Amino acid sequence: MMLRKTNTCRKALILAGRALLWAIAAGAVVAFAGCESHTQSKKAAKERWDRASAQIKLTLAEQQYESQKYDQAAATVRKCISADPGMARAHLLLGKLLLTEGSTENAAAELRIAVELDKGLHEGFYWLGVLAQEKPDYERAYELYTKALEINPTNVDYILAVADVQVARDNSSAALALLTRKALALPQDVSLKVAAADLMVRVGQNDRAIELYREASLLSGDNAGILESLGYCYVFANKWSEAGEIFANLAEQCADEQKKKMYIQVTALCSMSSGRYDKAAHYYDKLSVAERDNAETWVNMGRAALGSGMARRALQCGQTALGLRPGHAGATVLVGCARYAEGDYDKAAQSFEKLVTDEQNAGFAWLMMARCYERLGREGQAEQAYRKALDINPDSKLAQFLVKKKGA
Repeated sequence: MMLRKTNTCRKALILAGRALLWAIAAGAVVAFAGCESHTQSKKAAKERWDRASAQIKLTLAEQQYESQKYDQAAATVRKCISADPGMARAHLLLGKLLLTEGSTENAAAELRIAVELDKGLHEGFYWLGVLAQEKPDYERAYELYTKALEINPTNVDYILAVADVQVARDNSSAALALLTRKALALPQDVSLKVAAADLMVRVGQNDRAIELYREASLLSGDNAGILESLGYCYVFANKWSEAGEIFANLAEQCADEQKKKMYIQVTALCSMSSGRYDKAAHYYDKLSVAERDNAETWVNMGRAALGSGMARRALQCGQTALGLRPGHAGATVLVGCARYAEGDYDKAAQSFEKLVTDEQNAGFAWLMMARCYERLGREGQAEQAYRKALDINPDSKLAQFLVKKKGA
C-alpha cells in the first residue's frame, strides 16, 4: 500500500515536471516570436523613415540644383538613391546633374532608369530627347520630345523642342502648324508667338510674322528683342518707314553704346530707303559723333544730305571721307555728284574721271562725265562719254536714251 502511494507520488511529480518544461518551452517560443516581430517592425519603421527622409533630401537636392550648387546637389541626390533606389525623380535629377558635367553616357543611363520607373515622367523623356538631338539623331529626338509633349501638352519647352527638331528634319510646315496651333491654344504665351513668327520669316511669310511679332510685343510690354525682330521683319517686307520708327525708338531707349550705334545705322538706312533724306541725315549726323574716323559713316551721311538737297553738306562729307580713306570710290562718287548738284561741272567731271577704271562705278562715271561735258558745251567729249557708258552697260536705259537724243 505504501509502495503504491509512493509510485503515485512519483508519477505526479514526473507529470508536473513535464508540464513545467512544456510551459517554459512555450514561453520561450512566444518570447522568441515576440522578439522577431519587434525586429521586423523596427526594420519596417526604418525603411519608412529612410523613404520619408529621401523625399525631404530630394527636395533639398532640387533646390540646390536650381541654385546651381551642383556638387552639393549631386551628393544629396546620391544619398536619396542609396536610401530609395526606386525614386524616379532622384534618378532624373542625377541625370540632369551629370549633363552639367558633360557625362552624357552616364546621364542617359540615369534618365532611362527614371522613365522606366515612372512612365509618366515627361521631363525624363524631354532630356533624353535633348541628348538624342545633340548626337544628332533627329528621328529619335522627335519621338522622345513628342512623348514628353503627349504627357504634358501645354509645356512650352516641349512644344518648342518638337518644332525645332521638325525644322531640323526639313519639315518646317509641320513645325509651323504645331506652333500656330499651340499659340492659339495658349494665347498669352509670348515665346510661342515669337517662335512662330521667327519661322514665318524663314519661310517668307513676312506679313503673318509681323502680326505675331506685334501681338508678342504688346503682351511683353514692348520687349526690345521682340521689337528688334519686328523691325527687321518690316525691313524684309520693304516697309521702311515702319522699320525706321521702331529702330529710332530702340536707339533712344538703348543704354548699350554699341547696340545703340547699330540701331542708329539701321534707322538711317531705313530713312534713306523710304525717301526721308532729312531724317537720314539727322541720324548719320549722330553717328558721325561716335564714328568720326569711319569713312563709310561720312559717305552715308553725305548721301542722305544730297538726297535732301544739301549739296554743300554732302560735299563736305565726301571730302572728309576721302581724307580718312584716299581713293574711296563711294566718297569720290559722292563728291562728284555734290559738285554736279552745285553746278561746278568741271570739278565734277574731274572727280568722275578718277572712277573710269573702277569696274563697279565705271559705267556711272562715264555717264556723269558725259552730262558734265554736255553742260560745259563740250559736245564731242559728251558724245564719246555717252558711248563709253553704253559700251560698259548696254542695258542702261538712260544711256540709250541720251545717245539716241544726241544722235537725233
